[in-house]
Amino acid sequence: MAKNIDFFFGEYYSEEGASIPLRKMENLSDKVEPAFFTRQLNRFLAEHDGHLRVSDGTSHPPFWKFIDSIQPSSVGYIEIYARTDINNNVDATLACDIVLDNGIVSVVPHWCAYKDIRADEIVKTLLVPLYLKGLNVRTYLRWDDGKTETLSSGMDWGYEEALKAVFKLSKYPSAGVPMFDDDRRRFRYNIRELKLANEVGKENLSGEAAWESLRKRREASAEAG
Repeated sequence: MAKNIDFFFGEYYSEEGASIPLRKMENLSDKVEPAFFTRQLNRFLAEHDGHLRVSDGTSHPPFWKFIDSIQPSSVGYIEIYARTDINNNVDATLACDIVLDNGIVSVVPHWCAYKDIRADEIVKTLLVPLYLKGLNVRTYLRWDDGKTETLSSGMDWGYEEALKAVFKLSKYPSAGVPMFDDDRRRFRYNIRELKLANEVGKENLSGEAAWESLRKRREASAEAG
């Protein structure tokens, strides 16, 4: 696979389009402000036919650090979709396209919902970060036929429907149909996580401040019963 060097992003692959590991993006995001990071992404996109693949080999990628390093106002919209070419051991994995001024950044990890712990990782490492940044209202689900529908209205409702739709998109709709008590408790917890993250997203917080606000809201919600 061909390798190249960018002055900011460093070594990247270019055989089938530009590709950079998500972990490298995580390290870079610690060094610069979101405005600078976003400008570099747009510059790189302009130099590489408007597309960049950001990959990760796990089902729990550091997506928060990446999405938190992009200015929310610079994101046109986001599309979540299923892929069948990433992991042959599951029916599909999820990926997301982030549309910026100069092109599309495709985040391609191994998000999947074939069992409970993996489905929870979709909530924790994909959906909660989007809600924390207030980007859920600009996020769409792209179905196999190319049609799209909104993930969330941003209002204080629809969390259960959003979860069920995402799991259906992932080819594991049963993850959104809890059958036993433990499953129902976990599902209610994930719904609460989206609700609280949606509240945090309205505060326009970033970094640890966003997670601290989420933690406090969790505690308050637990105390309220």
